[in-house]
Amino acid sequence: MKNRKPFFRFCKSFIKIFKRKPKVINFNDEELDDCAIYLSNHSGASGPLTHELYFPKNFRFWGTHEMCGTMKERWDYLANIYFYQKKHINKFLSKIIATIATPVLYMFYKGMQIIPTYTDSRLRKSLQESYVELNKGNSVIIFPENSSDGYHKELKQYFAGFMLLAKSYYKKYGISLKIYNMYYCKKYNTVLIDKFVNYKDLIGKDEDSVAESFKNRANEMYKDFLLQKKSKK
Repeated sequence: MKNRKPFFRFCKSFIKIFKRKPKVINFNDEELDDCAIYLSNHSGASGPLTHELYFPKNFRFWGTHEMCGTMKERWDYLANIYFYQKKHINKFLSKIIATIATPVLYMFYKGMQIIPTYTDSRLRKSLQESYVELNKGNSVIIFPENSSDGYHKELKQYFAGFMLLAKSYYKKYGISLKIYNMYYCKKYNTVLIDKFVNYKDLIGKDEDSVAESFKNRANEMYKDFLLQKKSKK
């Protein structure tokens, strides 16, 4: 992607030697929009890594602010939340892995130019930074799943932050963004991309209910995909 700095693009070229390009199943009848909101599941770290390496549009990720802070803040997040709570690795080993991983991920997150997200009034900064990217014609990839108890193949909950971005951008600029719902299947290294939903068609609907419908649709795409795989065996 052109909106990454040259050295980081070089590093990604090296990583691609070990990470295969995913198969993409796109349910849209037209090319993906350059300026849109894309939703995806995490699938651990596999989803973000796959999109960073191979997503065909210029974009910025939304990511938790802890991983955009100081080295100490990043270590705390990795040791006490990511590896321990989400990956379910025991506390002692989580701290060891975090110590090794923090310097590497510090550079990787810096290269990805993550837009930090917050659960308080600082979220305004996230929205403002997102506006800048969207106005450049870039997209925003958001991982809305609730991963507080780990990452699940069948998603349990989506947060509605993506609706806040779409709504506030519409109010500010009068532009209705397309929202694409994606699901990354790690086992088959496949990205499923549902037909886009235009924000203007969601105006007036309960945002949590909309988030729930996107989550349900992501699960439905995944289950249908698995059924097709099984039927071919």
